[in-house]
Amino acid sequence: MKFRILFSVLLLLPVAGLAAEDQRWFTTEQVARGEKLFLEHCTACHGRNAEATPNWKQTDANGNYPPPPLDGTAHAWHHDLEILRRTIRQGGKPLGGQMPAFEDKLDAAAIDAVIAFFQSKWPDEIYQRWAGRFGTSELPSLTDIAVAANEPTTRLLRQRIGADVRLDDVAETDIDDVYQVKVGPRYIYLLGEGRYALTGDLVDLENGVNLTERARRADALAGIAEFADKDLVVFPAQGERKATLDVFTDTSCPYCQKLHEEIGQLQQAGITVRYLPYPRGGSRGPGYATLRSVWCADDRAGAMTDAKQQLLDDLPPGDCAAAAIVDRGYTVGNRVGVTGTPALFLDSGEKIEGYRPHAELIPYVLR
Repeated sequence: MKFRILFSVLLLLPVAGLAAEDQRWFTTEQVARGEKLFLEHCTACHGRNAEATPNWKQTDANGNYPPPPLDGTAHAWHHDLEILRRTIRQGGKPLGGQMPAFEDKLDAAAIDAVIAFFQSKWPDEIYQRWAGRFGTSELPSLTDIAVAANEPTTRLLRQRIGADVRLDDVAETDIDDVYQVKVGPRYIYLLGEGRYALTGDLVDLENGVNLTERARRADALAGIAEFADKDLVVFPAQGERKATLDVFTDTSCPYCQKLHEEIGQLQQAGITVRYLPYPRGGSRGPGYATLRSVWCADDRAGAMTDAKQQLLDDLPPGDCAAAAIVDRGYTVGNRVGVTGTPALFLDSGEKIEGYRPHAELIPYVLR
C-alpha cells in the first residue's frame, strides 16, 4: 500500500442554520455572482471550473503543494462553512500555505458567493456527505448519511476505550477505511471498521509531512481564534508587527513570571504577545482568583505586570463579567493540548512548551 496522503487538517466545527434550496444552502443568484468573483480572483490558481491542476498532490521544488481543486475532487468538502469562509478571509499562511488573504477584497456576502460557486461544482454525493456532516437541514437522508458513516466507529470506541466521543469527532482520512478521532487533545486512528485503534502521529513518508501535527496546529488556531484582542491581555509589538505569540499563562507560575520579565525584548523585536488565561488546577488553582482580578482591571496589561510581580494589593475584585474569560481560557487550553504554563503558540499554530530565554525565543518565532 502506497502511503501518499493528503490529510484534512482543519478543525471540523458544526454550522448552524444552513437553508435548503434544492437541497443546497445557496441560491442561483449567489452562484452567478460567485462565478464572476471566482474568475476575477481565483481562476489563476484554482482553474476556470475550480478543477486546479492534475498534479495538485505533488509538492514543488520548495516542498509546497499547488492549489487544490475546489470542485469536490479534493478536500474542501471536509471543512465546514465557517472554515471555508475563514480560509478565504485569512488565506493559507496561518497553516503554512501560500494562498493570499482576501479580507480586504471580498466582503462576507462576496465570500459566500465564491463558496456557492465552487460548491455548485460538487456532485450530489459529495455535497450530501458535506451537508450530512455539517448541515442542520431537515432532510433525513443527510442525517442518515452522517450517522451511517460514523456510528459504528463511535460506538466501538466508546465501548473499548471508554471515551466520550461525538459523531462530529470521527473524520475520514485519505487512507481507505482509516478514521481519525479526536479525544480531548489526542488523536486516535481507527482501522477495521473501528475494531482496531492506533495512537500516535500519522506521517506522510513520501512528502515528509506530519499530518497529525498539522491537525494539532489547526486545532490550536481554531481555539485561539475564539478570542478577540479585547478578550485578552495584549502587549503590542513596537513598530512593525512581525509575528504574534499567543501565550496561555498563569500569574502564579514562576516561568510565566520569568517570561514576562523579558516581554519588552519581544515587543522591541516586533512580536505582539497576547496572554490567554490558563489557571493551573482550574478554579482551585493558586492563580485562578488573581487571573480573574487581572481580567476585571481597567488596565489589564498593567494589572498583569503587577500580578506577575506578585503585587496583588491594588488589583480589583474578580467579580466582573469579563472574569468569565478565565474559565473559557482554561477550557480552550485543555482542548488544544495545554498541559502546563507558559504554553506558547506561534502564528502557524505550533506549540512551544515552557519558558525559553528571549535570545533563543525571538529568532525561533521570527524564523
